[in-house]
Amino acid sequence: MTTTRPLPTLRFLPHPLAAALHLALLAAAFALFMGRKPGVFRSDTLAGLLPGVYTHISNFSISYLLLAGVGYLWLMAGATFRLVAWAGVALATVNVVYETWIPVLNTRDPVDAAYGVVGTALAAAVLGLVARYGLRPAPAARTAE
Repeated sequence: MTTTRPLPTLRFLPHPLAAALHLALLAAAFALFMGRKPGVFRSDTLAGLLPGVYTHISNFSISYLLLAGVGYLWLMAGATFRLVAWAGVALATVNVVYETWIPVLNTRDPVDAAYGVVGTALAAAVLGLVARYGLRPAPAARTAE
């Protein structure tokens, strides 16, 4: 006797442009993170425009990578943007609380908190655009025989 069950699938698939933009922005956030150390990823132009940027960029990058990475998968799995937005609010809140009130393995630094909030906000904005314009319904799941 053979039973059929639906194959696991995503509810939405990204448009190619949305997928390319998402990957490019993840790479850019990672490159900014890698720019903390001298080398190929460090930009003197960016450091000239925003003095001290590389002392705080890790919070921006980590916040962006966390929300954009997880939120993108959640949207493709069928989660609402409202859930992703609430995750962003939680991430920004935890960042502010940690950077201002909890000095565990860290010094209190409100500028770090601001960079984390900006990274979270940018990720939420990009995910909002992806949710609105960058996803299409996935084809119906086939059944396994």
